[in-house]
Amino acid sequence: MFALRDYQRQCLEAIEKAYWKGVRRQLVCLPTGSGKTVVFAHLPQHLRMKKRMLVLAHREELLDQAVDKFRRANPDLRVGVEQAERRAGDEDQVVVASVQTLGREGGGRLGRFPAEAFSIVVVDEAHHAVAESYRRVLAHFGLFAPETKKLLVGVTATPRRGDDRGLDEVFQEIVYRKTIREMIDSKVLCGVAGWRAETGTSLDGVATRLGDFVPGQLADRVNVPARNRLVVAAYREELEGRRTLAFCVDVQHAIDLASEFRAAGVTCLPVWGDMPRERRVEALAAFSRGEVKVLTNCNVLTEGYDEPLVEGVLLARPTKSALLYAQMVGRGLRTAPGKGGLTVIDIVDATRKHSLVSLPTLFGLPENFDLKGKDVVETAKELERIRIRHPYLKFGEAHTVEDVRALLKKIDLLSTEVPEELAYMTDLAWIPMPDGSYRLCLAGKEHVSIAENLLGQIEVERRDIQPSGRPIRVRLALARSLEKAVHAADHWVREERGGQIGLLNRFTRWRREAATPKQVALLESLGQAVKPGLSKGEAAMLITQAFARKGMRGG
Repeated sequence: MFALRDYQRQCLEAIEKAYWKGVRRQLVCLPTGSGKTVVFAHLPQHLRMKKRMLVLAHREELLDQAVDKFRRANPDLRVGVEQAERRAGDEDQVVVASVQTLGREGGGRLGRFPAEAFSIVVVDEAHHAVAESYRRVLAHFGLFAPETKKLLVGVTATPRRGDDRGLDEVFQEIVYRKTIREMIDSKVLCGVAGWRAETGTSLDGVATRLGDFVPGQLADRVNVPARNRLVVAAYREELEGRRTLAFCVDVQHAIDLASEFRAAGVTCLPVWGDMPRERRVEALAAFSRGEVKVLTNCNVLTEGYDEPLVEGVLLARPTKSALLYAQMVGRGLRTAPGKGGLTVIDIVDATRKHSLVSLPTLFGLPENFDLKGKDVVETAKELERIRIRHPYLKFGEAHTVEDVRALLKKIDLLSTEVPEELAYMTDLAWIPMPDGSYRLCLAGKEHVSIAENLLGQIEVERRDIQPSGRPIRVRLALARSLEKAVHAADHWVREERGGQIGLLNRFTRWRREAATPKQVALLESLGQAVKPGLSKGEAAMLITQAFARKGMRGG
């Protein structure tokens, strides 16, 4: 048995509350290392389960982890495994099953279980759930039926897929979520610092498929001796002697990089999915004991690998996928006694064509930002404080914290009233907000908001405050693109609030007039820097943003 943390208990309560509200297909988002398996292992006792429970996973390691957690959380429950030669018994109250075994088209294993067999179905690593094999299993058990009383819970650290498919194809609502940053701030996960090593290797000719690089073409570019030697040098410079996972493009890349490490005197072994299981288990055990300092791997340690003693992550494979990147970094975020934190090294290749994910971008910093070994969360907080105080500051040319601090001494006070990405979509005065959403302020306290949710949808909402002080939120539209959301919002405003269009048009004359003394005084009282020649329109934007930030901080 093990005690639940507060947020894990809150998550279970959120699942139960959403179920009684009618949300039958739920998604839970918790970062790697925060105990997702522990949460769903407590579902039987928390929900007072009367029928059987099914857990779907796609890797043997995930199956075995789930079985272990269930048996520790529920010693009185019978737990069986349905995978390859392993078969669950009719008396097993919890069945942990391989989706490849159950979901294989034309296979007979799914038929062993009647449609009414399970009242709760859990999908581990639920970002895979839109695949046909998963949907085949879920449909068999009636999870998509509108009248179902069964509960589906998807659990994932990374709700965004690399392709254009949204998880709303399977799940109705995210009922509980915590971010990596929240978990680091609460000390559930360890702090993470970052370094950047540039290679000069060009990725511009590498094709992409389903949102990321084509592996074969990528391997041809990055699996070369000179670059592999640079990766090893980066390790020796910043991670020497620390247990480190190096993520590679393919099996040959993992093997070749491991050879380069050994040639430099670093104990290193490659691991990959199809290697003999005994060899892989022994390599992981040697790494855990500290006998091997570096594991190079390809597509095997991104999910289901649980080693808290990892102190370094080497991103030897570039990626455009935030999902994949978060999985790789997440392998090192678990806490352990004596562990100071995690250090991540981004191996950065040259590209003008592709936008790459890096440690800074994972935490909302610019792609080309160089942390120079600094803690990424503390750096993000410092930049946020600077942005709040100096909203005009142009961060485009700043690549380090030192660059940003230097900019403060010569602030270029230029701003635009409407964000550039919306300028061609609308003639209304939409305002970018601190949380990444957009707002159109109407009369009184009413406004329209556009924001992306974690299922990849763009939500358009009308928000207002009742005389009693109770907030009002009404969904106006749900779109797949920002442009469609803006058009839907503008259409609603013109139809329902047409009398305000003259004030809302961003090209109206008053917006270009000089800011009033009252506007300037209010901005200064809110701690805002006021640039010379500030216009009424710009002042209105800044006042809206300032009050939004104050509200977000609970002011």
